[in-house]
Amino acid sequence: MPCGESFVRQVLHAKGFFRRELGVEVTAGWQLDTFGHHAQMPQLLKLAGYTSFWFSRGVPDPGTPVEFLWEGIDGSRIPAFWVPYGDGYGSPQFLKSFTEFFQKKFDALVPRAKGSCRVILAGVDVAPPEEHLPDLAEKFNAQPDTPPFKISFAVPSEYEKEVSQKPERPIIKGELNPIFQGTYSSRIELKQKLRETENLLLAAEKLGVMLKCTGMSVRDDTLRQAWEPLLFNQAHDLMSGVMTDKVYEDTLKGYNFSGETAAAEFEKRLEEFVLGINTEGGEGQAIVVFNSLGWKRADSSSIEMVFTSRQVLDIKLFDPDNREVAVQLSGVERYDNETISKARVTFVAEDIPAFGYSVFRLKTFFRSPVTKPARGMEKENSMEGRYCSVELDSAAGTITKIQIKPDKMSVLGGSANVVVQEQDKGDFWELYRSLDGGSAIAMKDRHPAPKPGIGAVFSNQFKGRPEKTVKGSVYSEFEVTHLFGSGTFSTKIRLYRNLRRIEIRTRIKNRAQFVRYRALFPVAVGKSRSFHEIPFGAIERPDGIEFPAQNWIDHSGPDRGVALLNKGLPGNNVADSVMMLSLMRSTRITSYAFAGGYEEGMSSDTGLELEKELEFEYALVPHKGTWQEAGIFREGLEFNNPLICRLAGSHPGDLPARWGLLEISHPNIVVSALKQDEKGGLILRAYEAAGQPAENVEIKFFNGVQGFSATEIGGSASGGSLAKVVSAEEANLLEDSLSPIKVIDNTVSASFRPFEIKTFKIKF
Repeated sequence: MPCGESFVRQVLHAKGFFRRELGVEVTAGWQLDTFGHHAQMPQLLKLAGYTSFWFSRGVPDPGTPVEFLWEGIDGSRIPAFWVPYGDGYGSPQFLKSFTEFFQKKFDALVPRAKGSCRVILAGVDVAPPEEHLPDLAEKFNAQPDTPPFKISFAVPSEYEKEVSQKPERPIIKGELNPIFQGTYSSRIELKQKLRETENLLLAAEKLGVMLKCTGMSVRDDTLRQAWEPLLFNQAHDLMSGVMTDKVYEDTLKGYNFSGETAAAEFEKRLEEFVLGINTEGGEGQAIVVFNSLGWKRADSSSIEMVFTSRQVLDIKLFDPDNREVAVQLSGVERYDNETISKARVTFVAEDIPAFGYSVFRLKTFFRSPVTKPARGMEKENSMEGRYCSVELDSAAGTITKIQIKPDKMSVLGGSANVVVQEQDKGDFWELYRSLDGGSAIAMKDRHPAPKPGIGAVFSNQFKGRPEKTVKGSVYSEFEVTHLFGSGTFSTKIRLYRNLRRIEIRTRIKNRAQFVRYRALFPVAVGKSRSFHEIPFGAIERPDGIEFPAQNWIDHSGPDRGVALLNKGLPGNNVADSVMMLSLMRSTRITSYAFAGGYEEGMSSDTGLELEKELEFEYALVPHKGTWQEAGIFREGLEFNNPLICRLAGSHPGDLPARWGLLEISHPNIVVSALKQDEKGGLILRAYEAAGQPAENVEIKFFNGVQGFSATEIGGSASGGSLAKVVSAEEANLLEDSLSPIKVIDNTVSASFRPFEIKTFKIKF
């Protein structure tokens, strides 16, 4: 569920500690109780210096060998060690029964392990060591009629050495998922906070690099303090929400600290950066629009404006090239003379450079705006955009039809944005059933779209009067609220005139226990396949099984498809061409044994989410072609990383009205991290996102900036130093240098295999 960069920071934090404090290089990847493993882990583990991977959950079937080579989607392989029967904890304290205990453990592993060597764990996670083990192991080995094996204590590297002498190990490809699918939507607010805070921290790091490259200094100490509790609370039981109320409250405090610290640091950096922009001389109010992603983009932006002159009747907006940009006002408040006192100004900002910004100018006029003709031939319950048209059942809050323009290609197979409340007697871990703590095999139960009847309540069984219907020059939108079972349902659907996204914001007030809520989107695109985004890539997944996805899933046929984007809602499934998004669950601990700190009387009832109104953000992107051709990986990141809009005063500065840090020559290369290193340079991490080779990719710094050449960036009126790339190296995830890269004209070049991750160290 965490993003790929979170895993990298876990490695930097933990392995860095062992290096600094103990002088130890950790090489065993130890993820015994993690609830599943995505298919980029082999590559990440190898790039982080691990030589093995030890785990207990997620193998495809019970007959899986306990020792194999695990191959990821990029082709990387790492030796994997499955511990299928847990551990050797609980062994008897008398030699006869002790012998029988370990004979049984050994025999159980025979079908899955080659050679005479077997491994089990000498302990368990929440219990003290067993003091009788060393003495009884010695007596076991001294028996004259001992079983055909000896017991010895070892560390992982010793066993790995033994295994390396065995016959060739089988290769298992792909992911080791899913496990404990209920965790994807239990205490959903934790997943939403996780995603929001990850994006905020990464954006603040990027701003730090932008400040550095424009001649300003900034330290990352505060951001490191914010990362730490976020990483701590990604432990499987915490992030998954499978905890008592007290632990939940502590986890929430950790997330809130990280989020608030990151937000404050981001605002501080953005304010400092804006002060470096020359905003003097132009007419009207300067508005800076910032892009935290690695490509030039057009996207929605909005800002709250307050006017004190009592002379504002009309508002116009102009881009850096002095071209007028369409605006749409909402939440308008007026003085008694009918002039505007307050309004939210929304517009689509185009051509915002990668890791850069553009300065827009808002001008006000003391005259009534010219009345504009109505947009097209929109029907009462419809929305029209440049890329698609949408028809609605506005009383129910559903989408009944989507057509891709200009060919009028329909993509829906029924009413979409239908939310279903289903009976779910499972606990925090499991859907529909109580926890089986020994689950080790990837779950294969199909969870098809529910049908009307007993145990399921559909949102479109209820109707309401639309609260708001808007059709403007920038977007169309409607909102409706109505009853939903014993609770309430509210949904807002927005289509921007010049964007592909159909944005949906749904609020649910839950008053039921042991239920789950899923949003349904029936799709009709012909013979189809489903792909889900995972950290640093995407993978095809089978029909009917819920998996954890990152920002998007896509269901496409030969010529068209639909992507479903989400903000912190990882539970995704496509069954029988119905795309489903798990919104939330109402549940608690039901059958967990009192052990390991869990004691009688401890409550977990806040997990029932009773009387809470939770909000969920997701979006549809209808498109032609495949998900790669449609660039859906960009759409998912754009939805989760909106353009950032801030007012700027009039002041001098060294930066022009439009500026970007870099340009990348290939559209499939995504920058996941841009941050400072500890030696004064910067770290840039990028990956190939479409599963296709990318040859001779150029990353050119300070390219395409109006009024500035590559050698001028970072200079100042007083003759400050120039920010010019002087060297570049490829590095591993620990930021250790691997090999030098030639720099030509501030440009770094590299080739990427499908889904390959590369880390670069850049010095100025």
